[in-house]
Amino acid sequence: MNALSDAPLTALQDGDAGERVTLLAATRADMPLAGMVAEALEHRSSCRVRVIAPAQMARGESCHAVVTAAAADSLGPLLHTIQHSAPRDIEIGEPNASRRPVLVHPRPDAGHYALALRTGIAEVLAWPKDFNRWQLARAERTAVRGYNPAPALEAEAAEAQLLGASEPMVRLRRRIARVATFDSNVLLLGETGSGKECAARAVHRLSRRRNKPLISINCAALPEQLIESELFGYERGAFTGAQTAYAGKFGLADGGTLFLDEIGDLPLAAQAKILRAIEGHEYFRLGGSRPIRCDVRLIAATHRDLDAMCARAEFRLDLYFRLNVARIDVPPLRERASDILALAEQFVAEACESMRGSCAGFSPDARAALLAYGWPGNVRELRNAVETALICAEGKVIELRDLPAQILRWMQRSSTPADERTLLVSALRNTRWNKSEAARELRWSRMKLYRKLEQYQLHPDVALD
Repeated sequence: MNALSDAPLTALQDGDAGERVTLLAATRADMPLAGMVAEALEHRSSCRVRVIAPAQMARGESCHAVVTAAAADSLGPLLHTIQHSAPRDIEIGEPNASRRPVLVHPRPDAGHYALALRTGIAEVLAWPKDFNRWQLARAERTAVRGYNPAPALEAEAAEAQLLGASEPMVRLRRRIARVATFDSNVLLLGETGSGKECAARAVHRLSRRRNKPLISINCAALPEQLIESELFGYERGAFTGAQTAYAGKFGLADGGTLFLDEIGDLPLAAQAKILRAIEGHEYFRLGGSRPIRCDVRLIAATHRDLDAMCARAEFRLDLYFRLNVARIDVPPLRERASDILALAEQFVAEACESMRGSCAGFSPDARAALLAYGWPGNVRELRNAVETALICAEGKVIELRDLPAQILRWMQRSSTPADERTLLVSALRNTRWNKSEAARELRWSRMKLYRKLEQYQLHPDVALD
């Protein structure tokens, strides 16, 4: 079964205005995942998406796609129930599959594909990898009819730093889609490790320059004496050892996008030359006598406070104004804590795929630690922490002891009951106070769940802070 064929989701992307696509979340725990898929689909203005629960299927509802993270052996009864219930007014796949839904799963295995064959599911798509590569390919093919970058945005979300269903990430993706339609310079602000480079790639990939180069340079890593030659290039014989000419980053990015990472670390002299290139659309190579025209969109990023640097005369105010045309603030991980576990699971899946291993996820204590930790290194630190934990894990489940030392030290200084309460509250919210499902998500017995509810004095009439 080909997970990247165009046919099964044609209706989900290319339907007529006013069509409604229905996604079925296989369990209540799958509702957040279904919401992320719905958000990706709704980026097309012609597509209205509705997410339903299994209980609504019993009342005669039908669906175009089943969204789940559950194991294949638990999905059989549900898929048999909806085998012939896909809407008849929208073609989902080839003629012989037009009444069959698709299955969207974050990590489908052989069991899911076998189950799909047995129950008549039209296609199995891995979320977000297969689903978003398919979306991006569809968007590229429709460019001749007027490129709309929104459908391809979720393809960049597959880079993980842009994944997440939290409100800050929803705003970020919308801002990127908006900025990408203009050709203005972009300033990305955010803490180290928050995903600024991923956001820069998304802006480029969604812009009209997407078929031209994206050239990146880390300004903090350049020795001051080499900055000019790296940015603007040099002519043959410009200095000892210059045997051939070099176009420089501006020349390599001509027609495309130049990403200047950590621009706050750039010396004032180099800032002045970049300003001249922006204002005059031309520059001189080192040792050159002719101006070279350039057509480059600049995306600059920094974790520094450029307003304060301008006030201290450490950053040119005129360059700041030139760069700060389309500003994008990338939120730190602590401001989107509801995305932490989803990101961690995604990183586990990616690492297992690359290492050809398997992992059943995190223990309740490990999940509590991930939720409670402050993540000063943001998404980059989380990715590294997951890789460390996988290396240290002796079983199929990542335990608290497998997490990196800095998290364990932090846990020792913190209040464990508060962390456990945070995990319990999160599970109750996810399951809408279904105690059986909450206990299953936490891998607790029902008796333990009831003891903890009494210990923390939690019940449905109390606000969950």
